[in-house]
Parts: sequence; structure tokens; C-alpha cells
Amino acid sequence: MPTNLSANEHFQQVVDRAVSRRGFIVKTGASAATVAFLSAGLTACGGSDDDPLPPAPAPAPEPEPTLGFTAITAYTEDGVSVAAGYTATAFVPWGTPLFSTGPGSTWAGDGSETAADQARQVGDNHDGIHFFPIDGKSSDEGLLVMNHEYSTTSSAGYDTLFGATAAPANTLERVNKAINAWGCSVIHIKRTAGKWNVVLDSQYNRRITSSTPMLLTGPAAGDALLQTSADPTGTIVLGTINNCGNGYTPWGTYLTCEENWNNNFGTTVEPTVDGRTAAQKRYGLVSGSTGYGWEVFHDRFDYKKEANEANRFGWIVEIDPFDPTSTPKKRTALGRIKHENAAYAIAADGRVVVYTGDDQANDYIYKFVSTDKYVADDLLNNRNLLDSGTLYVGKFNDGAATGDFMGTGEWIPLTTANPALSGRSLAEILVNTRLAGDAVGATKMDRPEWVAVHPKTNEVYVTLTNNSGRTVTDDANPRTANRYGQIIRWREAGNDAAALTFEWDLFVLAGNPTMDQTNPLNKGSANVTAANTFNSPDGLGFDQSGRLWIETDGGYSNTGNYANQGNNQMLAADPVTQEIRRFFAGPKECEVTGLTFTPDSKTLFINVQHPGENGNSHWPEGGTALPRSATVIITKHDGGVIGS
Repeated sequence: MPTNLSANEHFQQVVDRAVSRRGFIVKTGASAATVAFLSAGLTACGGSDDDPLPPAPAPAPEPEPTLGFTAITAYTEDGVSVAAGYTATAFVPWGTPLFSTGPGSTWAGDGSETAADQARQVGDNHDGIHFFPIDGKSSDEGLLVMNHEYSTTSSAGYDTLFGATAAPANTLERVNKAINAWGCSVIHIKRTAGKWNVVLDSQYNRRITSSTPMLLTGPAAGDALLQTSADPTGTIVLGTINNCGNGYTPWGTYLTCEENWNNNFGTTVEPTVDGRTAAQKRYGLVSGSTGYGWEVFHDRFDYKKEANEANRFGWIVEIDPFDPTSTPKKRTALGRIKHENAAYAIAADGRVVVYTGDDQANDYIYKFVSTDKYVADDLLNNRNLLDSGTLYVGKFNDGAATGDFMGTGEWIPLTTANPALSGRSLAEILVNTRLAGDAVGATKMDRPEWVAVHPKTNEVYVTLTNNSGRTVTDDANPRTANRYGQIIRWREAGNDAAALTFEWDLFVLAGNPTMDQTNPLNKGSANVTAANTFNSPDGLGFDQSGRLWIETDGGYSNTGNYANQGNNQMLAADPVTQEIRRFFAGPKECEVTGLTFTPDSKTLFINVQHPGENGNSHWPEGGTALPRSATVIITKHDGGVIGS
């Protein structure tokens, strides 16, 4: 259901104007303008006279990434498929014990584990993930930190969290088990004789759940909007919810992002009477009872009993994985939205920049620029850099570019000094970030998901996964009823992450060239072929060489409008040539998500989430076993660098 009812322009409207003016070369390869974007800083793609944009200098020449593997074909079986010459091994599935004794030290595999067990086992529905070397450089030992987005319960007549028979979360014990299945896992792992294992009972092993105490920090901490009856200080929160994508910092901390937390807040008090405020509606809180039922057993999830509790979710949470006694911190300076992930860059003057997307149809892209500067190896200086700075929201314009699907953009500050936000406190702006974005005229996007920063050129890429409800178009969102999604990218002016203007283009329009499409754009852009067709790009990340890795979440994409695309997959792309090849495919009814490499780039960890979400998978154990989300370890037979 749409939540953004503002009159702000859709990105698709920008795209439509560009299409009508310039046309879009769909099947003739990369355009000259696209090559210019990559090689010459878009110097020919500046703004109009009324909106001047200084040309960005060309980055230093870098070796072109190569896609050194043979692409796999679309895959529809209940297993995994990976490129020839590689091995893909399931690892730490939901329920894996982290300790050798006590609650959770054994796994029955039938859903009989208790809430206490689940609090000491790997959580459900793996998502964002990062590998932290144990000594800052090891590729054989480290901490694998990952998100657990939600729990799979009572879907299509089956259940995993509570067993093979569908069972609702209708008891306190079941709800508490679900609460403990969400959040994050910190897992100490080590490779011995070529095999990765969990280091049981490690001092680092811990679960961070939807009931773990956390601190609210930054400009909004303590504000009346964050105060509850249990926490009149407005600074102490229990738990993190719906942890989707992730990020990390150069000072060695993990960023977990709270996405669809709104689905956990409903009411038992006259549930047929809609008591939501305008802000609660804008964030999509449920008007009555939720499907999870947490509000039945915990008053804090009932918005009529605790109106401000929901305001304490929707943040980016910073976790120190190497200090098991540390308290996670919700960094309010980065705004409250449905954060998909968080990607950092260092500005020319040393300030920290964090990019993030609001994963909702017709919502916005943001970036945060810290007040203070990052200092390498100075933990005291760096530990609170995310508590002070300026939050911006993106406005994408078609400008007067001469290329195809390219334009200019600007970052609009969400501050009390912005006349459009006059009368709002900074805390109110940050707690109700979406409303602030509405007020300043940000560009509506097609579900901004993962953001990734190129390690050599500093170009920023973001997946716009889909928006089937779109009715108007613009340059960056060029299709109505957009079921396929696209990836856009931009370069900040002067190649400086802290710049206030940028130039953008479309890297790829996902689609299916093998289908008879009413809208020719649904066939995809020139770099989408019958061999690599995909939809709903979601997860995104670069390796050290600059190869772009794309993961999909197309709703079991070998059916309906996504015919012949196979199970969800992972593809690799060359940002310069724009070639895309399918590298990996997951089991039935899964999402492929999250990616991280060891420092030597010879081991890749990705996650497979909700296999068999409609009851048609038994991965990874096979047979009649419950399907389980799990990490997949990918290595090359010759021990070489992944993707080369």
C-alpha cells in the first residue's frame, strides 16, 4: 500500500522527459554518453545555465575488471548452481549453535527449540553480512556478522520457526522465540585444512536480538518523540527489528539497518478503529492487528498503548563486533526511514559520508555527511563520528544532458535552516525523516535498496528493485508498472563524496528480451540478453577489483511476468564494458542477498534467505528437512580470486 502521497515528482517523470527528448538506445550497446560517464567524468553532461554543475575531473585510469568465468544458465532446481570452476557450500544455517553447552547447544531441526535456545543460536532469514578479519588482515579467521531480517512463520500452510506444521505466534513463548530469531549474529569462524568452522564458545560469539538493550544517540536522543513509559529518558531501546541490508565502517564496526519494522506495530485496543497519526500512516504502521502478533503479548508494540515506541525503530545501528560487552547504538543523525543498507565513502576533506536508501515504492535516497573527520587508527576520534553531521535527501533532474537516460542532481539538506522545514526541530526532522523529504521536494524512486561505492572511481550505484504501482515516469524510473527494476549510478561533483551536486545515469534496466512486451523498455537495456535476463535487483556490492555483484529478489522469478529468468541469482557486471553474467543461482523460492569477501578476495560469503517461502524447498539438507536460510561459501577450485 503506498505511503508517500506527497505531490513530489517521480523519478519516472524525469526519465520520460529524457526519453521523449533524447530517446533510449535499448539494444545497441553502451552509448557514447555512457562511456563518457565512465571515462571523462560526464563533462558533456552538465546542468542547464540556470543550474550550473562544474565538470568532475576524470578519475585516474584503472585496469578494467574482467569477468573471468563462464556464465551459468537459468536454474530452477532446489539446490544451488555456481559457475564452473567454483564450489558453493552451505554454512551456518538458521539454528546453528554458537555454544557447546547450555540452551541452544543442540539443534533438533523440527522447530522444537525454545525462545531461550534461539537466543544462543544463529537467527532466521540471513541477510546483510560482513567478514571482519580477526587481526585486521587474516583471510582464514574472523568474525562473520550478519543480519536476521524476520522469521518465517505460517506461510502457505507450512511453518519453519515452530515446525513443519503451520502454527501462529499465539503464545508468549512463540512470540519470544520469534523476537530472538530476529536481529544479528556475531560468529567467530576459522578455516582449517580448507574447511570453515564455527569457533564454539568463542568470547566473540553473541546474538543481538529484538530484545537486546541499545542506546539512542545523536541529535534526536532524549527527545519527547522517543520517550516511553518504560524509558522516560528516550535513550534506551530494547532490540533491533527487521535487519535487512548492512554496512561497515573503516574503524571496524558493523552497521545494521532497520527496514520493515512498521509491520511489527499494531494494536489490540479497538483494532477496527484506525488511531494512527499522519506520521504513523506515512511510515506504514498497521492500523489494527499485525501478522506477527507481538502487540498481543508486549505492550510496547501496541501503538495505542505506547505511541512513541515505533519512533525508536527505523534507524541505523552501529555494533562493535570485537567487544561483546558493548551496547549497540542507534545513530539518530542518519535519519529514520526503512533503511535498506548503508555504504560509506570518505570525502575529500576526510569527513565520513554514508549513503542509504528508503526501501519503499516512491521513497527517497539519502546521504549523511559527518561534522568531524575520520582519522585512521584513531578509535577515540572515530567512535562517535556518526552522531553529528548533516542529512541530505536526493533530487534527481534530467537537466540538459545530451546522452541517454542521464541527468543531474542535488542533495537537499534536512536541517532547521532549510526554509521548507521552518518550525521543525532537528529531532522532529530526524524522527520523521520521510515527512521532511516530502516537504523539500525529494524525488520519488522505485524502492531504493542497496547502495554500493566503487572502490576506485567513487561512483555510487543503487538498486531500484521494482515498483509495479508506478503510474508516472521520469529519467531514472522510466517505466510504469515497473516489475523489473533498474540500477542507477552517479558521480559527485569534483569526485567528492561531500559535494552537493552530482551527475547520474542508468547502468542497466533489468528486463526480459525473450518475452513479447507491450512496453519495449521491459525487454531491458542493451546489456540485458536472453543469457543473463534478470529482474528485481536488490543486493549490491563491489569487490576490490571493481567488479559489481548484483543479487536478485524477484519473487520466485521463473513465473508470471518474469518468465524464463529462473530462481533468484547473483550476477557479476563490468562497470566499464557493462557486460553482465550470471554467476550463482539459489534454491527454489529464495532471495539471494548479502555479500562479503575475505581480505584476499579468495572467499566469498553470500546469504540465501527464505528458501521455499511458499513451501516448495528443503534446502540445504534436502529430503524432507525444514528449509533453512543459510550462508553460502564460494571458493575457486584453483584457489584464485573470485570472479577473475
